[in-house]
Parts: sequence; C-alpha cells; structure tokens
Amino acid sequence: MANKPEVPKDSAGLPSLSDNYDGLRNLSDVGDSLGYGRTRFYQWCRGRGFITLMNAPSPEMISSGYMVTELSENGYSRVYVTDEGFNYVSGVFQDDIKKRMVKL
Repeated sequence: MANKPEVPKDSAGLPSLSDNYDGLRNLSDVGDSLGYGRTRFYQWCRGRGFITLMNAPSPEMISSGYMVTELSENGYSRVYVTDEGFNYVSGVFQDDIKKRMVKL
C-alpha cells in the first residue's frame, strides 16, 4: 500500500467536526437504534442514495447537513449523522416500513 496517502497526525489547526455539530451519531449506531442490523441498514442506505458504494455520504446528504465524515484515530473515515439527519433518515425508514419496503 505504498500509494496510500498519508493522513496528517494533527488537524492543522482546523476545528474538529464534532466541535461544529452537536449530537453526531455514528451511522452504525443509527441502524442499531432503528432496530435494523448494520449490514442491512447500510444496504438500505445505499439503495436510498444516502451513502455511496464505498460507504461515504452522498453529496446530497452532505450538502443538506445530514451526514459528515471525520477521520478516526486510526486514520479511517467514519460517517456520522447529525440530529437533523437522524430525523430525516429515521422518517424515511419508518415510511418504508409502512410501505412494506423494509421488513424487520
């Protein structure tokens, strides 16, 4: 993996995303709180266009302020859902359950 870009050790004086957003939730935790397994929840999110095939937030979710990414301590990016994003995603999820598009 010689071509892997190096991740800076510090944030170069930039504020952390968690400083800018209150109530961030890991995307995996959102699936758990909705009572859906992680793998199935990620598949549902991909099918709805909320995340890409690489499990990154779609540009629409980022520009809406519903999802953000942040580097973890080990250098991997993690997807977090804002409070507004949680309300939006859970609302769409509940609608899909009512339409029988999702089975629990």
